[in-house]
Amino acid sequence: MTHSQSDISEPTPPAPSPRAFCHATGFVYQGAGMLLALGACCWWSFSGRIHDEVAIEAAAAPAWRSPAHWAMGGVTLTFLGGLAIAALGIGMQNDRPPSAVWARRVTLALAVFFWAYLVAALLLLPGSLGRIVTPGMMAILWTVLHLLAGVSHEEMKRNPPDPKSLQSTWTARDEDELRKRLSPRSRDKTTP
Repeated sequence: MTHSQSDISEPTPPAPSPRAFCHATGFVYQGAGMLLALGACCWWSFSGRIHDEVAIEAAAAPAWRSPAHWAMGGVTLTFLGGLAIAALGIGMQNDRPPSAVWARRVTLALAVFFWAYLVAALLLLPGSLGRIVTPGMMAILWTVLHLLAGVSHEEMKRNPPDPKSLQSTWTARDEDELRKRLSPRSRDKTTP
């Protein structure tokens, strides 16, 4: 018995995810977030080499005109923002809609800070080229990350994940097993 070409059905490849861009953005966020968080430590120690020393008059200036305050804010926010987008990237890869919303908020806040830092570096802060280039690069980076988050958020709104896929796979048996393991005494065999 021979089979004809029409009798054999070829398996169809699975359809691409309607949230593929959101998943890819989550992957980018994880990598960029960890690089930013780890790089913030190096940036702080290296910033003294690329920035010239602050004059005593500039050190006595108000906080918004102090290069040290701006630099410290930049390092701290880069570290915290890096950790935040790494965590949000995991949520975006796992189709968690709040992750895309929070990614937009976090990246917008950091983009605004670094654009303000760049303007302050250009107009108010005395210093070198390094003091201008660093916030400029960070402002562009956070703006690009914000745009990615915006597109991912819109994609998540257009193609929301199935609510059943967001439910936990935790069962009553798993809960009982956890209670048994955490209980300091052995269970009574006569009562369930």
